[in-house]
Amino acid sequence: MNILSICLVALGLVFLSQSLKPAIKICKQVHSLGWQLLLLLIVFFFIGYCSFLYYLTTITTVSIVEICLSTILFGGSIFVFMVIEFSLNSIEELHIIAQKERYNALHDSLTGLPNRLHFMETVTTKVVAAAPFSVFVLDLNDFKQINDVVGHYYGDQLLIKLSKRLSRALPEGCFFSRVGGDEFVLLFNAIELSEISDLMAIIDKTLVKPFNINSYNFNVRISTGISLFPYHSSTIAPLLQKADTAMYESKKQQVSYRLYNDTLDDDAKARLAISSKLHLALAKNQFQLYYQPLVKLQSTKVHHFEALLRWPQTDGSFIPPDQFIPLAEQNGTIRQITLWVLDTITQDLVDFAAQDVDACIHINLSALDLQDDYFSTRLSALVREGLLSPVQLVLEVTETAIMTDITKTRDILSKLSRLGFRISLDDFGTGFSSMSILRELPINQIKIDRSFVMAMHNGNTNNAIVRSIIFLAKNLGCSVVAEGVETKAIAAELTLLRCDYLQGYYYSKPLPLASLLPYCEQQGWKVALQ
Repeated sequence: MNILSICLVALGLVFLSQSLKPAIKICKQVHSLGWQLLLLLIVFFFIGYCSFLYYLTTITTVSIVEICLSTILFGGSIFVFMVIEFSLNSIEELHIIAQKERYNALHDSLTGLPNRLHFMETVTTKVVAAAPFSVFVLDLNDFKQINDVVGHYYGDQLLIKLSKRLSRALPEGCFFSRVGGDEFVLLFNAIELSEISDLMAIIDKTLVKPFNINSYNFNVRISTGISLFPYHSSTIAPLLQKADTAMYESKKQQVSYRLYNDTLDDDAKARLAISSKLHLALAKNQFQLYYQPLVKLQSTKVHHFEALLRWPQTDGSFIPPDQFIPLAEQNGTIRQITLWVLDTITQDLVDFAAQDVDACIHINLSALDLQDDYFSTRLSALVREGLLSPVQLVLEVTETAIMTDITKTRDILSKLSRLGFRISLDDFGTGFSSMSILRELPINQIKIDRSFVMAMHNGNTNNAIVRSIIFLAKNLGCSVVAEGVETKAIAAELTLLRCDYLQGYYYSKPLPLASLLPYCEQQGWKVALQ
């Protein structure tokens, strides 16, 4: 029995000794006073076990008390060993879970790149360190069109492949993150223009090869804005804002990248000033409508004019539409502007009729006009009230506006088409989904983009494009308009090609109604004269 007691206590010592290593590991990970006390108790237990074991070796016979105590000490050692092992496993599992949660919290779930939170932590650390660095804001061009045309699955796969390819190509030390949608931010530990140029060359070269996704090839282009710490700003928010401003300038100029400078801020302030005046311009009725004739090749009773918005200033100058229309779309005033244009056209049609001119007006619609029912509801009301006939209006839409939300656009244009309004596809040939639009939407007319028309004599390519568009339009049963006709030679060639309508400065610049009516009389366009 003495040997049994000795073996039980000896085994207990083994289990206790095996508990020491995981207990020490737990103390290093947890840094808790309770676990440190427990480790100290295990050490005391180990000393106690050794003392009792020594006692057992010094006696020849054992009583029932020593046997029971040996059994209890053996069982206690097993209990301590199991508790410590299970505790360590649980703590390590919790640690792994915490690490995963931390990783997920700091990384984008789609691409695996660092996310906005991770970026903010990293850039904050860099700002505190005060070492110069550069911030790159990268934005994919026309990414929304990819989502709308082929679906979000392809858009997501494109983002994944793009992220992997750029991550592999970027030099060591670059922090590359996806901060939302199709926008990425890159931190680069250099501010020299030559190094920035070299890095952009790497990015551009990486994107030369198309991205193949399920037999689709996507050519991706990125607009990039760059700001420098601490030269452009020593705080995070202005640094990002300046890089963002430079990125939009890059997108506007259709160049690979722009480095921020103070003139870009001046442009931003000018845009803000224009944006803030739009509501006042509407309230004070400062806008004017000009009309440019669409000269028809066949003699018909109806004469077509495109309504063009003008914003005159007190000094006699005009703010160009390409400056204030995008701002009106951003701040939402474009809806009120479109309704103002529509109401003005309705009033001007009365003046056309009073002068015996049977007019059809072409009105340009923005992307927001096609996103809800306010515009179509207003048109329906005008028709119902007898103030407007559908044959008096042609609705011009661009591919860019359509692709903002092609499903909603299809519903609205189909509704208007059923009411009798005709739809004209403006700037045809400049986008990559024009053919699918012709299939999906009720298009009645195609307007050839002026860039092709004005360059018809500069080479066979543009001439062939114009010829092909006219041929396509005729076979689809659509009328065709050539805009940008500025020379007699181009007008003559388009006439030979039997283009239905010619529009441009060769015939007339846009005119206010007071000047347009005498022009119509000079051209013999009055109904009474026909």
